[in-house]
Amino acid sequence: MFIHRHKVQFYETDLMGIVHHSNYLRFYEEARVGWAHAKGLLDYQKPGSASQFAVYETHVRHLKPTFFGDDLEIEVQGRTEGNRIVLQYRLRGRNKEICSLAKTVHVALGPDLKLQRLSAEMKAAAESDAWTETWL
Repeated sequence: MFIHRHKVQFYETDLMGIVHHSNYLRFYEEARVGWAHAKGLLDYQKPGSASQFAVYETHVRHLKPTFFGDDLEIEVQGRTEGNRIVLQYRLRGRNKEICSLAKTVHVALGPDLKLQRLSAEMKAAAESDAWTETWL
């Protein structure tokens, strides 16, 4: 399982010091990019290599608030469903408590921005994760 870490910044919070809900998708996107890099699907020296995935669906469940200064851990697991890559995320905050769960579904696009089949490399990367359970 891939783990991405993020320290909550002041600008990500509201007047009460609580992380604004709009930031969670950003956190999950950071984790997805880190996951793709760790799997060899993304080269930081070639930003265009990330453009092969398009977001098809997003689902986020907010369970507990997170706060300014929190050290977040986002666990990522991937798998394929037909011609889609499904990623699920579990965000842990203070005391390692689960604060949010999410799922994103991605499709592959060609240079013409038309749908294409997942490459063998993409399928192998997603299927290399042990999908322990469905979180959301």
